[in-house]
Amino acid sequence: MQKNILTKEVTLGIFLIFFILLTRVSHELTLLALPDASLIIFFAAGIFLKNIKWLLFFVSLIVGIDLYAINANNMLHINLTFSYWVYVTTYLLAWYAGKEILSGRSSLKTLIYIPTVIAVILMAFIVSYSSHYFLSGWINNPEFYGNILFLKENLSSFLATNLTYAIALLVSVKALELIKQSKSTKEFKSN
Repeated sequence: MQKNILTKEVTLGIFLIFFILLTRVSHELTLLALPDASLIIFFAAGIFLKNIKWLLFFVSLIVGIDLYAINANNMLHINLTFSYWVYVTTYLLAWYAGKEILSGRSSLKTLIYIPTVIAVILMAFIVSYSSHYFLSGWINNPEFYGNILFLKENLSSFLATNLTYAIALLVSVKALELIKQSKSTKEFKSN
């Protein structure tokens, strides 16, 4: 049984790695330009891949991708400032929220999932965009009101992208649960 669980974890891990590569790298390095799904991928990893080794692997992967994209595209003006590391903490928080609130249940409960994912998305948005505004150095004299305007300008695109990925995750999990339940019912009837 332990081997089966490990195989499922590795399969899911590979699947999530594929989506990180597909969406995070796509901004600069692939023909297909999909919005970054990293936040929801970390959230999903927290739900289904609870071992901290997965978290460390995914953080290393996104930082590696970012460093590669910066160097490959001669975007040396983009540096990994303190704001970048604050931004990375939003992934850690998304993973932790998924792990602590949604993992360990027999199924993904929609009434718990929706408010949790919305809270994670809003928290990540405020932390990452505010840290970028105040700490990246691209604004000479950042002010609270300027940050509010910056947040307002970027909220709809951030929400639309991440809510779309969050809904896709929920629908996928629910579909897989139905398939599993259907298989169990067929096996029970055949016995």
